[in-house]
Amino acid sequence: MREVTEMRAVVKQGRTVQMCRVPVPAPEPGEVLIRIEVAGVCRTDVFVAQGRLSCADPVILGHEFAGVVAAGGDNDGFATGDRVVVMPAIPCGACRRCVTGMPECCPHYQFLGVTRHGAFAEYIAVPAAVVHHLPQALSFTEGAYAEPVCASLAVLKAGIQPGERGLIYGDSRIAELTKRVLVAAGFSTAETCRMDASAPLETDAYDFVIETEPVAAAFDEIIRVLRPGGRIVLKSRPPAPVAVDLAAAVRKEVVFEAVSYGSFTESLEFLRRHDLDDLFDDARPLEDFAEVFATDDVGENLKSFLTPFPGDANWVTSRHIDKDEALLDTADELSSLSTPKFAEG
Repeated sequence: MREVTEMRAVVKQGRTVQMCRVPVPAPEPGEVLIRIEVAGVCRTDVFVAQGRLSCADPVILGHEFAGVVAAGGDNDGFATGDRVVVMPAIPCGACRRCVTGMPECCPHYQFLGVTRHGAFAEYIAVPAAVVHHLPQALSFTEGAYAEPVCASLAVLKAGIQPGERGLIYGDSRIAELTKRVLVAAGFSTAETCRMDASAPLETDAYDFVIETEPVAAAFDEIIRVLRPGGRIVLKSRPPAPVAVDLAAAVRKEVVFEAVSYGSFTESLEFLRRHDLDDLFDDARPLEDFAEVFATDDVGENLKSFLTPFPGDANWVTSRHIDKDEALLDTADELSSLSTPKFAEG
């Protein structure tokens, strides 16, 4: 079989984002080379593409994905052909969170598609420590959704209890996913809502509110509807600071609690037990990235996906196994894409 040495990738370089031909990465010791089957598109990817979020330059975009082991991993429990999914936050391995068994919440992580090359490509090399086997019951599309599920599971770490009156502020796909996580954990009365001046919510009504729309107007409403002493759970990662009326928060003695990720292993188990296909849009060819990025509500209602191999049958959304079973071409430019570096200034 002919060795593949170049691949297509969506690369941000300077202020431009375009499809390029770049070298297939060579996995270093302890890394796994993965052929990407499906990659999810989220707001973070768009923020990086728009220059609203600082990133390496150049960098291949994308961080939510599933694929097949192409090389490496022999000493780490992986074999060529294994179906895998990757946690895109690569921990430092040395901080208190890492050494106490919470690598998903490392505050010093590198992030795929931001500080190192990502998943909008045909192949990616990543540390074996962040690679997980994809259960046979899950499709590649579901595997590519494991990171958003992992982020939503984080709300269960907050100081909230079933039986409390809770609100997920927003009506996007992420709000709906977060509601399903809460309901599965026993929060049967969790509500979602959207900002709507014509149908205002009751003042001082909720014991906790989970934000999914990190804008100043949303926080004004959240503080208003929260009972005195109530809890605001922060889970979004906006690209810029958000104004919050601290005087109003202090007046009501609001508790702010930020959460990052839950357990990635538990996110795969959640996907195995819960069918989320109704939150997914169809996967588009990798070449359609610009059209997908240009959508105003990219991923907000239905999750957007890209695939570098649209002719393959095994990336489709529908499950194939029951759940109960278990183009830049110059040498200099190609070389410059081998290792991402931060731009000066």
